[in-house]
Amino acid sequence: MSSTALATTTPTKKPVTNKVALPAPRSASASAVKKVHSGPVSARQREELDVVSTRAPDGVGNTTPGGGLLPVQTTPHLQSGVTRDFIAKQAQTSNALSLLQMSPGAVVGSADPLGLSDHAGISVRGMDVSELGLVFEGMPAGDPIYGIADTAEWADTENISRIDLTQGSSDIATPSYSAVGGQISAELRNPSSKRGGFLELSGGSHATNKDFLRFDTGELGHSGVYAFVSGSYTRNNNWRGPGTNRRYHVDAKLTKSWGEGSHTAAVFTWNTVDESPTRYLSLAQWQQYGRSYNYAGQYKPGATDYYRQFQYDRTSVMISAPTHFKLTNSLSADITPYYQWMSGSVPSATTLTPGKIYYGDQSAGTIDFPTVYNGKAAVAAIAGSNSYNAGFTGNLALHTGINTLRLGYWYGNLNKNSLYDYAPVSSTGNIMDGTIHTQSGAVLATKNFHLMQQVNGFYIEDTLSLLDHRLDITGGFKEVLMSRSGTNNIPGATYRWSTNTATPLPRMSVSYKITPQDTVFFNASTGFHAPASDVPYYDAFNMSTGKLATRGRTDLKNEYAISEELGFRHTGLVNVSVGLFNYNFTNRQVSSSVYVDGALTTNFINAGGQTTRGAQAEVALRPWHHFSPYVSGQYLHATLDNNIAVGNDYLPTKGKTAIMSPKFTASIGVSYDDGRFFGNVYFNYVDSQYSTFMNDESIPAYKTANVTLGYRMKSIGFLHSPQIMVNLINVGDSNYLSGIYSAKTNTKTTRGIYGTSIAGSAPTYYLGGGFATVVGISTGF
Repeated sequence: MSSTALATTTPTKKPVTNKVALPAPRSASASAVKKVHSGPVSARQREELDVVSTRAPDGVGNTTPGGGLLPVQTTPHLQSGVTRDFIAKQAQTSNALSLLQMSPGAVVGSADPLGLSDHAGISVRGMDVSELGLVFEGMPAGDPIYGIADTAEWADTENISRIDLTQGSSDIATPSYSAVGGQISAELRNPSSKRGGFLELSGGSHATNKDFLRFDTGELGHSGVYAFVSGSYTRNNNWRGPGTNRRYHVDAKLTKSWGEGSHTAAVFTWNTVDESPTRYLSLAQWQQYGRSYNYAGQYKPGATDYYRQFQYDRTSVMISAPTHFKLTNSLSADITPYYQWMSGSVPSATTLTPGKIYYGDQSAGTIDFPTVYNGKAAVAAIAGSNSYNAGFTGNLALHTGINTLRLGYWYGNLNKNSLYDYAPVSSTGNIMDGTIHTQSGAVLATKNFHLMQQVNGFYIEDTLSLLDHRLDITGGFKEVLMSRSGTNNIPGATYRWSTNTATPLPRMSVSYKITPQDTVFFNASTGFHAPASDVPYYDAFNMSTGKLATRGRTDLKNEYAISEELGFRHTGLVNVSVGLFNYNFTNRQVSSSVYVDGALTTNFINAGGQTTRGAQAEVALRPWHHFSPYVSGQYLHATLDNNIAVGNDYLPTKGKTAIMSPKFTASIGVSYDDGRFFGNVYFNYVDSQYSTFMNDESIPAYKTANVTLGYRMKSIGFLHSPQIMVNLINVGDSNYLSGIYSAKTNTKTTRGIYGTSIAGSAPTYYLGGGFATVVGISTGF
C-alpha cells in the first residue's frame, strides 16, 4: 500500500475524560493497536481492539464521516466534534474555536480571518464561552475567572487530535465551575511509535507566516516511554488597521504504559503572545465606517486611539499528567494532577486630569506627567494580572458484572493578583517604562487586589447495563463546594471579603441500542456557573472625585441550569445525530466587557430566568468514492422569564428573545480525498441575533464559505509524503458582524416598570474577518 493511500474504515470512539493510548504506528500498513482507556468507565466502555488505519504525516486517515466533522459518539448526550481529517485541512493558523464553527449550535465570533487573534468568542445555544466548560488534556483551560478561552495557549492545531463540543451538559468528572451550558474538550495527538518528525511552513495574506517543527523520539531505549516535542513561531499583520502580532509556542507530550492496562501521560504547553487587537465597534460605527473603523496608525498629541497603546502581551504554562491504574480486574483508578500559570497585561489609552486624581478615597496630590495636552495627561491604563491554578481530579471505578460504580473527587486552588495601574506616554505616543506614582510615592491604581479560590467537588455515579449491554441506565450526583476570598489594597476600600457556596448537581441518563448501529438516549442534568468576574467583589472609587462608585458584594449568585435532551444516533455509511433539548436557567449570567477609568475589565449581567428550547441535527457520509458530505443545523427558541433590574427599576424584558440566540444556524460542506488530491468546500449560515435584553438592537444574519485545495506527493528519500495545501477563507469576502463582544440591557432610552427613564448604551461587536489566503507546505521525515 502506498504511504499516502488512506483507509476508509470507521474507528470506534469511546467516551472518556482522560485518555492515554499507546502511540499510533507510522508504518505504511495498517496496524492493530490495543487502546486502554482511563477516565469514566462503564459497561459500554470496555477495552476494545482498535484498528489504526494508515495515515498521512499530518494525521489524516480519511476515516471520519463528513471529512472529520461527525466522529462516532457514544455518550448519552448530544455531542459534536472534529478530528484530524478536518483539522489538518484547515488553515494552519486556526484556533480551537474556529474549528468548531460547523458544529450545530456553535456561533463563532471571529475577530480576524486567520484565527490568530485571541479576541474571539463562541456561543452555543445562546450561551457564551464563559458559560462553557473548557478542558484541555483533562485540565481546566482558558482564563480561570473570566472564562475567556484564550485558545492560542492550548496547542498548535498540528498537534490537536480531536476537539469535542458537548452542547448541553458536561461530564460529571469535568473540573469546571462554568460548564452550565456545555463543554469544549481538546486532546493532543499521542507520540509516534517511531522516531521521526513533521515540518510545516506556511504563508499568506497580511504578511502571515507560521513555522512549525515537531520531533517524535520513538521508544526511548526499551523503557516503553514515547514522547514528542514541537515548537512554532507565527507572525502576521492585522487584516484591518495597523499592528503586528507574534506568537511563540511549545507543546510536548510523553506517554508510558506498564503492567496490564496501566498508563500515564505528561503534557506540557508554553505560549507567549504579543498582540495588537483590532477595534470592536458598535452597529452605527459599522454601518458608517465598515472595515475602516480602526485604531490610528499615527499618534496625535492627546489622542486615545493610537494602536501601540493597546498592544498586549501574555505568557502561560499548562501542565497535566492523566494517569490510569488498573488495580485489579474489577477495580481501577484515575488521577490527573494539573498546573496552570498565566501572566499578562492589557493596556488601553486614556487621559487623566492633573489635580483631580484620586487614589481610592485619597487625593493623589501633585503628579508630574511627561505629556499634558489641553489640561489632560496622556497615559496608558494597564490591566495586569497573574494567576496560579493547581489541582487534581481523581476517581475509583468498581466493575462488578453489569454494574459500574464510580466515586470521584476534584480539588482546585487558584491564586490571582490584579493590578490596574497607569504608565506615562511619551510625546510620540509610546508607553514608557515604569508606573505613575502618587505624590506620597504609592503606585497610582484603580484596582490592587488578591483573590483566592478553593474548589472541592465530590461525585458518585452508577451505571447499570442490562439486556446484554444494550440498555444503560446511569445516575449520578455531584456537590461542588467553592470558597472565594480576597483582599483589596486600595485606600478606603473594605480590605477583606469572603464567600462560600455549595451547589448540588444531580443527573441521570438512559441509553438503548435498538440495533448495533442505532441508539436512542435521554438525559437530564444540571450545571452551574460561578460569577465570571472578580470585579464585583471589590469596592471601587471614582478616580475624579474619590467617592465610592460601587460597593463590593459577596451575595453574588451562581447561574444554575436544569436541562433535558432526547436524541438518536445512527452509524453506518450514513451517520446521523438528531436531538431535542430544553433548558431552564436561574440567575442567567452574561459577560460584558467595559472600560473603567480607562482600563479594560469584565463584568457580568444577571438576567434572571431563561427558558431555551430547540432541535439540532447532523448528517454525514463516510468516505464514498472519496467524497464525504456533511450537513448540520439547529433551531433555537430562547426567551427571558422575568424583567431585569436596572438601578431601582426594572426593564420590561419578560418574554423577550434572549441575546446571542439566532433562531436558525446551518452548515453544509463536502470533502474529497483520494490519497493524492484532496480538498473541501464548507458553507456556514447564522441567523440574526439580538445584542440587548430589550431586543432593541440586533446584528444581521450572515453567510461565509471556506475552500481547501491540496496535493500529496510521493515520498522522496527521507521526506515522507510532502504536500502542499491552499486555504481560501471567506471566499465571498463577506462584510459582517460575527458576534457580540459586549451585550447591553437596552440601546434606546426605555421607561421602566415603575416609570423611571432608563438610559441606553450601544453594544459592541466582533467584525468578521475578510478574505484571506494561506498556503502551506509540509512533510514528514
